[in-house]
Amino acid sequence: MEAQRNWQSPGAGGGDAERSTTDDSASNGQQDVKKPSSTPSPPQQQRQPQDEKKPSKLKQIWTKIGLDVPTLVVMFKGSIPPIVALAMYQADAVAQEYTTLGYLVAITSILGFCIMPRGKFIQTMTLNILSVCLSAAVNLLSLYCATQARKHTTPPGRPLAGYNSSSSAVLAIWLMVQIYLINVVRAARPQFQFPAIIYSIFVIVSSTYGVMFPTMTYALSFMQRLLEAFLTGFAIATATHFVIFPTSSRKVVLKEMTGYMMCLGGMLKAQTAYMASLEDLDPVQAREERERQAAAKGGKKEKKNQTSGDAPLATPALAKLKETLGKTMELHTKLHGDITPAKREFAIGKLESHDLSELWRLMKGVFVPVIGLSSSIDLLNRVASENDWTHEGATEDEKRKRHEQVENVQFLMKQLHQPFSQMTGEIDAAIKHVLITLELTKPEKKAADEESRGEIPVPGSTGFSEGYKKKVDAFYKSKEKTLEDWCKEHDIELPEGFFEGNSTMPESLVVRDDSIRDRYQRQLFFTLYLEYLLYRASRAMLDLTLFVDKRKQEGALKRGKLIFPGSRTLYKWLKATIGKEDLSKDSHIMTDLDAGGSEAVYLGDSFGKKKDPEHLPPRNAIERGGEIFRAIPNFFRSDASSFGLRTVAATMTIAIVCYLEASQQWFLRQRLLWAMIMVAISMTRTAGQSIWNFVLRIVGTAVAMVGAYVIWYIVVGHTAGVLVFLWLWIACSFYFVVKFPKLIIVAILSLVTAVLIIGYELQVDKIGVQASESNGQPAYPTYELAPYRLATVVGGLFVAFIWTVFPFPISESSELRKDLGASLYLLSNYYAVTHEAVQARVKGVEGDATIKGTHAYHLEKASNAVFSKLLLLLTHLKQNKEFSKFQLQIGGRFPREHYEA
Repeated sequence: MEAQRNWQSPGAGGGDAERSTTDDSASNGQQDVKKPSSTPSPPQQQRQPQDEKKPSKLKQIWTKIGLDVPTLVVMFKGSIPPIVALAMYQADAVAQEYTTLGYLVAITSILGFCIMPRGKFIQTMTLNILSVCLSAAVNLLSLYCATQARKHTTPPGRPLAGYNSSSSAVLAIWLMVQIYLINVVRAARPQFQFPAIIYSIFVIVSSTYGVMFPTMTYALSFMQRLLEAFLTGFAIATATHFVIFPTSSRKVVLKEMTGYMMCLGGMLKAQTAYMASLEDLDPVQAREERERQAAAKGGKKEKKNQTSGDAPLATPALAKLKETLGKTMELHTKLHGDITPAKREFAIGKLESHDLSELWRLMKGVFVPVIGLSSSIDLLNRVASENDWTHEGATEDEKRKRHEQVENVQFLMKQLHQPFSQMTGEIDAAIKHVLITLELTKPEKKAADEESRGEIPVPGSTGFSEGYKKKVDAFYKSKEKTLEDWCKEHDIELPEGFFEGNSTMPESLVVRDDSIRDRYQRQLFFTLYLEYLLYRASRAMLDLTLFVDKRKQEGALKRGKLIFPGSRTLYKWLKATIGKEDLSKDSHIMTDLDAGGSEAVYLGDSFGKKKDPEHLPPRNAIERGGEIFRAIPNFFRSDASSFGLRTVAATMTIAIVCYLEASQQWFLRQRLLWAMIMVAISMTRTAGQSIWNFVLRIVGTAVAMVGAYVIWYIVVGHTAGVLVFLWLWIACSFYFVVKFPKLIIVAILSLVTAVLIIGYELQVDKIGVQASESNGQPAYPTYELAPYRLATVVGGLFVAFIWTVFPFPISESSELRKDLGASLYLLSNYYAVTHEAVQARVKGVEGDATIKGTHAYHLEKASNAVFSKLLLLLTHLKQNKEFSKFQLQIGGRFPREHYEA
């Protein structure tokens, strides 16, 4: 760092590069597919706003709320299953079949989540069906044990119906064991989130209603109707998924790849624009301007921004660069998780599964140097902060030193402006070529001045890659001119043939002063390194263009075909279903239902193993058998087992009311089983997340209660009108699912609770009050049922919250420390891989990275894997950091600013 503080001015001189006039388009490059052929003249720019017609107020509102076609499709598709289930129930044959469980069909159709892409939907639905069938079998056994206990403990001559303590105790034990095991699986394997929730609902309903069954005849009849209700809801969701606007994981991935490539181009443009903004930037004046703006605005919000600290070299272009970087990182993380389901599914398309893998590999090759450019530019802000460029020095020597350092940066930015602007434009054209060739975007319309381009191939044409390669080679050779200009500014004369290696080092090139030589070297090396990163990005982009051209020439893009995953892919899919796999936070539903707080990134078997100072490795069969017995206590002390025990305690806090004679009928009449279901759904592992979810779930249920009043009473309870308004409510709820991920819990609970209340009222209207009360629950009107639902939900949430923080809370701060340690572990792995790659490259034993099995192939594969894990873990770190705001603070304050630094 000491050497970084000694940046020295190269002296006066250095030609000013041509300044970019396309800052706005550069920062939004990821959204702008089409590139204008030339920059409009100033008169045209002045006339343009006058010629453009201002959009109408309705169009402005429509654009602001973001109701585009994909959003409307998701809203419509998600609202179909529950409405179909409730409308179907109005048929006499259906009502007679499902009787008092009709509303469960609508709820399970929602839990089917038909809006997921095909690959994820098939995997999740398969696990859902297996969990329901397994739960039905296990709970039939529990009901058999309960009825047998009732039979053998009822005195002769007394009826089997009524309260029986033995039967209740048996059901309570079965409930505890099943809740414990399913939540251990839920915490240990994130892919079982939905199946675990559905299994929990099934076992809670079975274990609470089972206390009323005198014989197995009643139990079998109930379990058959319950199983049919669940499977019917899943069937409706499956039919909706495949028939109405079917969406494949492949389609989602290709759309994300399009945005990802545009974001990469936008990153390069934003970086170039930021470098241009530094050419004449005075950090002192910039700081004074920010302080004036803060004083003018005032307020608490501005003060908060100041305390977080602004970058010394902050400009509007830097804010756009950070925004684009965030979008790029988000898309990279999503693609990492979505590419695997896309390769596994059966689909109709043009690209094979291995094509998607190769595209993703080549895109990551572009991503790494682009991110490296951003990190290198951040180095300037770090140097500026350490040397306090935002303040004038106290002495003349400090002022002169600061002035020289700022001048040095300005000279470097001017020197790099022209080659960076030119190469960024070429890479942007290559990105368009890839997207056009893959038919992800449409080609540009023929511009009026296309003839002026001469023989320069346009993106999408046959000879584009060849022309682009020449420009990449020319950019590589331009580094010689960069070095020559730098040496000329420092009065260094290079001998003839210097770059061909045919000359000897003259005595005049040797700088005797070590401090001056170090400063000159770091200045030059930083410049050359930035150019090298851009060159690597351009070379990676060339590999991508050559690949898509090759696939086009081979005829892979001519017509669609039925694509089947290979046997190895199916094997990996099956293995991942029951094993550990890196998660992507792209599915907001999965993220917010991840109550187990499971490990977001699989760090390998070696990370979880700890050295045992009390035991040596086993040497014989007896010692190996002892290791198996030692695994039992290790299992019970694990985090997953601890979470399962907490969930059991919370569930039995409410369930015990059902298994006591004095309160059993009250439990059934007041529908407290929904409080148990909320416990099973709402239990979280960390305290901060529990508080956040506690508030959101209450808000969601309260909103649903108000919505149920509106839906039911606005049409005075007429079935047709109720179904229409309920459909509108569900569709609006799915709008929040798509557009506001942070409020997704509110949206999901609002639509489920509204369907629960309205579905039950429609059931009462259809089969009558007497039939509805046959299960021991009184039929309340809507204005009474809705508050009952709210009360049971709040009670269940409160119990879940208590058992999350008792007997001891697991705070987000402790999870943050663990994630930070895991990040350092991955960084050490990444350093080891990078070091080995550099060593192999220096020794000439690297090999070809495109050939499977070579040293370079394995190193590149390991490097990409570790890098992607780091990005996923970074997302998890940010999530825990945000949730740490809501955790209970006892004692000293948690130093969040140190973790944010």
